[in-house]
Amino acid sequence: MRFWSEGLGDRQLVMDLSKADISRRDEFMLLSGVVDSPAPWEYEVKVQREDWAVILQTAVTKEACGFIARRASLAQLFGMAWSIVVFVALLAWFRAVHLLGLQNKRATDAGQSMSGAGTEREMNSSRL
Repeated sequence: MRFWSEGLGDRQLVMDLSKADISRRDEFMLLSGVVDSPAPWEYEVKVQREDWAVILQTAVTKEACGFIARRASLAQLFGMAWSIVVFVALLAWFRAVHLLGLQNKRATDAGQSMSGAGTEREMNSSRL
């Protein structure tokens, strides 16, 4: 992904989001990593729930789909289609777990199995 700002002049910030560290916070997802070029700058991107909705709405526009369809190979298109299937399945799974009230039980079970390793939030914040 490339970012540009007038303050950078002709330069662009190049980020490889596949290398980003992703962690869940209360109200957002935190993507953090190091810009690949023009210099190794650390970055943090906070993505809120509303941002995901806009990203998905943008992805299903005629312009975005046409752009991808003209530039992606069949293998890339199948990979994207598979990612969409997995995305929908995971959304359904996590929503069902939430609606059935199972997330608290799973969190408690996971905490006990970690045997004193700290909470998820403590472990994620120690990585930053």
